[in-house]
Amino acid sequence: MLKQIYKGSLWVLLLFGIGACSNEQLGDEPVPGNTPIQLSGALTRASGDGLLITNGNPLTEYSSANFYLSARIASGNDAYFSNMSMTIGNNQGSGRNNLNSQVYYPLGGTKINLYAHTGSVATGNPANTIPLVSGTDREMNDILFGKGTDEIGAVVSGSSATDDQIKFITFRHQMTKVKVKIEVTNDVENQKPTTINMTFNNSAIVSEGNLNMLTGAVTAGAQDYTLTGSVDGNIYYLVPTGKIISGTNMIKSLKIDDYTATDEDLANLTIQKTDEGNDFILSPGLAYDLTFKINRLKITEIKLTLKDWNIQGGTSEWGYEPKTLTLNTGGDYTVANDDSKITKMVLKYKHTDNNTYQYIGEGRWDGTENKIDFVTLPADLSAETLTADLYTKDGLLADNVEINPSGIDGLNVVNLGKYGMKKNGNVLEISTPLQFALMVNDGAKAGNQEYRLTKGLDMGNTAVSITPTTFPAGSVLDGAGHDILNLNINGNGLFTENQGTLKNFRIASGLIKGSGTDAIGAVCQTNKGQIEAVTNGANIEPASGQTIAGGICGINSTGGTIVAALNTGNVSGGTTVGGIVGNNQNITAGAITACLNVGMLNKGAATLGGIAGTSVSGT
Repeated sequence: MLKQIYKGSLWVLLLFGIGACSNEQLGDEPVPGNTPIQLSGALTRASGDGLLITNGNPLTEYSSANFYLSARIASGNDAYFSNMSMTIGNNQGSGRNNLNSQVYYPLGGTKINLYAHTGSVATGNPANTIPLVSGTDREMNDILFGKGTDEIGAVVSGSSATDDQIKFITFRHQMTKVKVKIEVTNDVENQKPTTINMTFNNSAIVSEGNLNMLTGAVTAGAQDYTLTGSVDGNIYYLVPTGKIISGTNMIKSLKIDDYTATDEDLANLTIQKTDEGNDFILSPGLAYDLTFKINRLKITEIKLTLKDWNIQGGTSEWGYEPKTLTLNTGGDYTVANDDSKITKMVLKYKHTDNNTYQYIGEGRWDGTENKIDFVTLPADLSAETLTADLYTKDGLLADNVEINPSGIDGLNVVNLGKYGMKKNGNVLEISTPLQFALMVNDGAKAGNQEYRLTKGLDMGNTAVSITPTTFPAGSVLDGAGHDILNLNINGNGLFTENQGTLKNFRIASGLIKGSGTDAIGAVCQTNKGQIEAVTNGANIEPASGQTIAGGICGINSTGGTIVAALNTGNVSGGTTVGGIVGNNQNITAGAITACLNVGMLNKGAATLGGIAGTSVSGT
């Protein structure tokens, strides 16, 4: 009976209505939605623990999608890396999500274009296409696609230069999403239609297809695909061919339950424009509800509703197998705990073309050896000169150390000494703040060792704070005329006691904040060795219980000498205060020679001297 009722009915002109379920007012033309993703360190030099950040917390609910990141060199369009996985991290302030990854820019200023995509890996050799299959209800066809952009969404290229990195990836929905629904307003002889099958009269609209990741060009197949509707609605993802479906003769076939529309029925069907004058167009990022309204003997309306399409995503596993090399740091630098493991390595490869290419590897400890995982490496590491920067969890340990290949799967660090310092004959060279902090903090450091600074050190660039210990007898710390900046210490000096030789450096800035009741000085609490050509510019703040304070050292003990020292730092406390030493216990000739103080001293001190507060024989 139902079959006969539908077959004998006349179909009216189909009306089109559009409603926007969005917080923003739509303009005259539907515009695909964009979500900017800020690159905050993940693609910068040696910072694989950085984050991609996306606005609006849009990535937290959809666990079935995979996120990938690919890059191509801008100048020649050659593949740089493909299908690097990104995982969803925590929500941040201002409605943002983290996207975590371990990828990087090429160093040396080479321009690359970034392509972010989901749902399926890029294919080809080099990988440059994402397959998109239209007309299916698979979740994985909810494809997002993004390129490196500026703040307003214009596509840009980026390189490793600090002022030339891509700050955003703008994600777009790549497919057109259509939900086909049936809405029955009254009973039809105790039976409601439950399914509707429809094919558009254009194979390019719902055919199988694929999209070129670089150009956005769509290649369509030749087969039609039937869309099935239901009361709850069936979801389909259509290739965004740009086709306009509005107009006459756009429906090729239509079937409601077991009734198939005749050619005459189909000729009367017209898909008009929306109430706002917009066409039904297959564009990336648009989502529609296509609702067939049925009232007893006729279809009264096909209603098209433009919907919000939330950008969502989920976690995934790594999509590549890294090249793993064993790193041998040598016997003098031993991996004793988590603090000393190499967590990252920047391998520098100087080519015969006079360019230096850099490759970043992630370090791990397998229980016996340091392993470094690289995304990409030169084919032959033995052909050119290799150096490297080495990182621990506390930051840059050693820079520009010499590297020799060891077989096909190993790297040897040449002349790496204790604390990660380079060995230059019998001298350990200090080139990073972390090396300096590790040496100072080592209370068991051996005597008769010479250390030499090779550059100025900014102690604000290390996560390791200074905990003063003794500088041992027979050892020499030669600053070679370099500065030490931002030396902030909660303690009574750079060293608690100097038994060796400290020379030729300047503490350019910082704060020495005392503790306990012992004496305090910028260079050391007590000097029993030699201090020569040292300048202090750090301020000294004794604790309330500390009485003896000096600009260079608190106490110059018997046997200690200070030659050509200058203090410009201010001493803000203490009762026995001197610009160079608080208490000089070595009263032999030449114990303090050619020294000068221009720093401000505590005028409330009971005993105050420009060079020494007191000079008495020690016991």
